[in-house]
Amino acid sequence: MQFEDGAVSSVSESGSKVDAVQDDFRTAVQETVKATGVAPHYFKFQGGRPYDASELDNKIDIFSAICGGNAKDGFEYKYSAPVEGNKKYSADEWEAQSEKIRAQWESLGWEVKNVAPGTKDAPGITIGASTPAGVTVLYSVGEGKVDYIDISSPCSGEIPAPSSSASAS
Repeated sequence: MQFEDGAVSSVSESGSKVDAVQDDFRTAVQETVKATGVAPHYFKFQGGRPYDASELDNKIDIFSAICGGNAKDGFEYKYSAPVEGNKKYSADEWEAQSEKIRAQWESLGWEVKNVAPGTKDAPGITIGASTPAGVTVLYSVGEGKVDYIDISSPCSGEIPAPSSSASAS
């Protein structure tokens, strides 16, 4: 990539896009868990593996999975991490809990939308936001339910393939 002053970056545009997606993915997971106010050790990744924020500090290929493409032309990948807490919320707690997440996302400059309301029989809400790099984050909570966070990046051939020893979450 060449800048207006003629300097050349050692990072390609696709490389900087991948970095932006990885940074937004990390931020979405870590900041959303933190915003719940629930201690991190009360969360787990899908499959039951305990949540550990430090897993996201380095290489995150364990969170990538095939989402398109083929062996001939090349596969496309995305990052994905469903994260679930274990604190159940009462009728008086769940709405305030969703507002904490909304406030955190808005403080990060993300546009937050209501995705799905609960029902009379199952009060709750799902809110969603997209980061500048296109990472989507959904947060669901409701009466008698736990914090549920679902983070996923756009599907792209630019995202590095997971290492052969990694498994998607």
